[in-house]
Amino acid sequence: MKRIVGIAIPLIIICIISGAALTASHDLTKGRIEMVEQEKINESLSIVFPGASFTETDDYYSAAMGGEEIGYAFIAEGKGYSGTIKTMVGLYPNGTISRIYVISQSETPGLGTRIAEPDFTNQFKGKRIGDVRLRQDGGVIDAITGATISSRAITDTARERAEVVMNETTR
Repeated sequence: MKRIVGIAIPLIIICIISGAALTASHDLTKGRIEMVEQEKINESLSIVFPGASFTETDDYYSAAMGGEEIGYAFIAEGKGYSGTIKTMVGLYPNGTISRIYVISQSETPGLGTRIAEPDFTNQFKGKRIGDVRLRQDGGVIDAITGATISSRAITDTARERAEVVMNETTR
């Protein structure tokens, strides 16, 4: 019994110290992480609607130029092959995509990471919401070879969120 207690007490102390260190580390870096995330969102907003000003609502950003609303921007987030893919989508009031920008992803290097390249993202420009599907699913977007799951994750989440935003803005 003494032996078990002799082993358990140092382990408990190590666990408490490790937990406290992790908590302190999280608290120290939380503000910086949030600031970096907001910078990424601001950068992506300026990409999907260059030169626009934005007003944040509960579910999306309203984009305006010269005081006139020109569209909406929103984050579409979904599960890819290796993790969550976070994409900013710009949407005109007529239901056409202005642009998309991949904010963050953790897909397979050399394959899935190509979802963030212009060859893939530029395919979304000017497409109607209903057409934002992979070609093999009846849409107009070409999947990246070897990264169909990642490609589908972006098209599906962008289309689904666009439909939700359109319904909210046309009420």
